[in-house]
Amino acid sequence: MRARAIAVIALGFILISAGVAYYVSTTATGTLAVQVRDAPAAWSHVLVTFSEVSVHPASAANGTGWVGLSLQVAQIDFLSLGNLTRLLALERVAPGTYSGVRIRVSSVSGVLVSGAPVAMTVTGGTLLAATTFALQGGRTTTVTLEIDLAQSIVQTSLGWAFTPVLGPVEVG
Repeated sequence: MRARAIAVIALGFILISAGVAYYVSTTATGTLAVQVRDAPAAWSHVLVTFSEVSVHPASAANGTGWVGLSLQVAQIDFLSLGNLTRLLALERVAPGTYSGVRIRVSSVSGVLVSGAPVAMTVTGGTLLAATTFALQGGRTTTVTLEIDLAQSIVQTSLGWAFTPVLGPVEVG
């Protein structure tokens, strides 16, 4: 009789533990980290100022439902990164499938290899990565976006312009 009582208690504990684990993995928030890095360019410094990072739930209608993420830094000198990544935004968000990441660039300045400072006009300052990824509750998903500086920076007859060009996107 005593063995049966212990077995019932053990089975109850296992069922409760399984229920808690299921709840945490399906309903708890997950952490989403968005990182950026650059492709090499012929500049000594390129300072990019960001104003927004957001993600789009796959279940939301196009153009609506964007979820804003907290910026960890507002400005990054991409040439100081080398081949490293830099955390741009980090936020706890609802688990589920997301269909894109949007980053808004508000201003860009640079320093040529010669040492001359350059102010750039930002045209089309929105990067949109139409990358589908799943965010699980209680876990961290990292999306790394590469901004291709070599293609993003162009010299025009009016000066320098920055139109952000997205390179490879990694989800891990």
